[in-house]
Amino acid sequence: MKSLPWLAMFLFVGCSHVQEPVKTVHFPYAGELLGAIQKSEGRAPASIKLVAKEQKSPRRVYFSALYYQYLTLGNQESVINSCPQFHHDKLETDAQQTPKFSMYKVSSIDKEGQDFFPELAFDKKFSLKDYHQSIREELDILCEEGVSDNFYKFDNLVTHYANKPSFHMSKTAMESVLKIPVFANFYLIKMIKVSPEPMFPEEKRLIEMTHTSWFEKYVVEASKLRNNFIKPKMVKR
Repeated sequence: MKSLPWLAMFLFVGCSHVQEPVKTVHFPYAGELLGAIQKSEGRAPASIKLVAKEQKSPRRVYFSALYYQYLTLGNQESVINSCPQFHHDKLETDAQQTPKFSMYKVSSIDKEGQDFFPELAFDKKFSLKDYHQSIREELDILCEEGVSDNFYKFDNLVTHYANKPSFHMSKTAMESVLKIPVFANFYLIKMIKVSPEPMFPEEKRLIEMTHTSWFEKYVVEASKLRNNFIKPKMVKR
């Protein structure tokens, strides 16, 4: 019963009137590693946040991060031609250099390593290409309407749950944030392609706005463990 508030958070999207298809991909993750990181983060002293000269709204941060992730997953292809609601943010993002992205071809991964391969969630019924298209559909809605159902989920997290330690320490926290595309995409991209480039500013900002440093740390640590399962297979080739 304790998990119901977090579940309700994502089932109820406020006053959104935007209709969009529900395409949820259940990415695997390692619960034991997550629990250890949550405990570590819970014991750490609160860090001092520097206030930026210009604070973007959650709406602008969400769009810019989602659009950047869309370009990354598509290797800079399928650029949106027009976006009336976020014209300036789109131009800023178009000017960014996105990392090259390619899917690791999973042949066989030992059971204990499967939690570190989010791409296993894709299949013939719903491929990465289908997933990329679903991001495009939401971006089209954002560009025309300014909001989307998924944005309301993000906004609810910022407004109602970011300052709740009980949420961040919850066993269902990871499952909850992965229902929000900007987190799911961040997880997918960083796990598959650990990019040497600095984090995209709006991605860093969404972590700060939601106080989900545990999520960022999980992705960093999980990507290292993932490499332990990939390297032996690459040596055998």
